[in-house]
Amino acid sequence: MKRNINLMLKPSSSNCNLKCKYCFYHSISEARNIKDYGFMHLDTLKEIIEKVKNYCDGGNCTIGFQGGESTLIGLDFYKKLVEYTNEGDNRTTFNFSLQTNGTLITDEWAKFFKENNFLVGVSLDGTKDIHNLNRIYCNGRDTFNSVLRGVNLLEKYNVDFNILTVVTPSISKKFESCYNFFKKNNLKYLQFIPCLEPLENEEHIFNKYSLSPKEFEEFLIKSFDLWYQDAKEGNYVSIRYFDNILSLFLGYDYEACDMRGVCSCQHIIESDGSVYPCDFYTYEKFSIGNILKEDFDTIHNKNCTISFMKDSLSISNKCKSCEFKSICRGGCRRYRENEPNNLNFFCSSYYNFFSYSLNGFKEISRLIKSANIQL
Repeated sequence: MKRNINLMLKPSSSNCNLKCKYCFYHSISEARNIKDYGFMHLDTLKEIIEKVKNYCDGGNCTIGFQGGESTLIGLDFYKKLVEYTNEGDNRTTFNFSLQTNGTLITDEWAKFFKENNFLVGVSLDGTKDIHNLNRIYCNGRDTFNSVLRGVNLLEKYNVDFNILTVVTPSISKKFESCYNFFKKNNLKYLQFIPCLEPLENEEHIFNKYSLSPKEFEEFLIKSFDLWYQDAKEGNYVSIRYFDNILSLFLGYDYEACDMRGVCSCQHIIESDGSVYPCDFYTYEKFSIGNILKEDFDTIHNKNCTISFMKDSLSISNKCKSCEFKSICRGGCRRYRENEPNNLNFFCSSYYNFFSYSLNGFKEISRLIKSANIQL
């Protein structure tokens, strides 16, 4: 029976050539008993691919690669990946994506991405001055020029790529200049995620990188205003969060797991083969197995896996009676963690944003339908 599956592999574990000041995976790895599992062995990669083929039985598999820095392991690892997916029983269709800080991209990397249809995400925090505030090399040097060089190489070889920006107060305050920078450089496929506090920070003692609910609300409204004006004028900029909301008005469901209101198993696989249900929960206590010892069906049927999914269904009574429940759905479980009554930490941000923006989303959805534009 054909089945589909999504995986996220961390072939470099927590290894990275950057020392970003707000890195959430660094905070996770520091809280683990084993901070770094080293680089993934090819035998582990081969075992994963074989078990994917057995599970999918001719279906589809999407594999994303993240880190740490996913390119640190070297290009030969990914060449072997393609080799393993093509050998033997190759009825399963594989799709690949890779998130990178962009500093190690060369002509050879870019050619490989193009030839093998990789979708690449590049971490870039807007203009040079803002990006270099937090995204620095381990020796403290700025990274902006190196990242932009990588972006230019992806453009040179026509690689499909998008930009991922971590929203901090610095970016929120100067968002218009960041947005205009992206447009000026023809970077029109964007994703913005609020800086994530460590899971252990139960009292929300804000550091200078994380957003308060009010700051996040202001960011959402500011970004919406710029996006809405461009969309009305026919200059559509793809912002993943806004694309997902539009999809509801166009008759589709959310593609982003953090917007669906219920967790699914994301199969985060560390370099040692250990499996976790979600990238935000790659702590030992949340491990749901090891792919070197178990197959996917066994992992799916374990109590710890089922419990993790069920726990995500618990939302606040306030959510259940909210006028925006069908749109918000309680938000991502990660932002409900350690909150009173499972209420999303950014509840007020989303409520005020939806109150402000929904008529605008409806208007843009009508324009898209009339112009037959594909998101």
